[in-house]
Amino acid sequence: MSAIPPTVRAAFVMALRSLTSHAGALPDPLLTGRVLCPHDPASSASETLRVLAGHDDDGYFLDYFRRDQTSAWHGRLRPERPDEDLENYEGQFGMSVFPDPADTAREKQRVIAHNAKVREVLRHKGFED
Repeated sequence: MSAIPPTVRAAFVMALRSLTSHAGALPDPLLTGRVLCPHDPASSASETLRVLAGHDDDGYFLDYFRRDQTSAWHGRLRPERPDEDLENYEGQFGMSVFPDPADTAREKQRVIAHNAKVREVLRHKGFED
């Protein structure tokens, strides 16, 4: 484990502010390779946040998984780059219904299989139990 440079940590905090009320609770120093659950006790939000900082060939990154009462989101932050969507659950806001019930059933099974794969990715990272 190594520490993320302070300027990179500051960039992550700024980017997280638009995503969660727990951004200010990101630890300093921020270590790579550990799943953290920053929680700002001053926040009344019911959301949870899990983060994993790391470094690869493209530089430093912060993977996050944000969950509230109605949805969940998995993404990646990098300094000075747009947020990157990672594997996410489908069907959080409703399922597609087709004129043919067989098509609707197939779509439902596709979403179930997709979400099982997403759950495994999140478990592997330590974001899901």
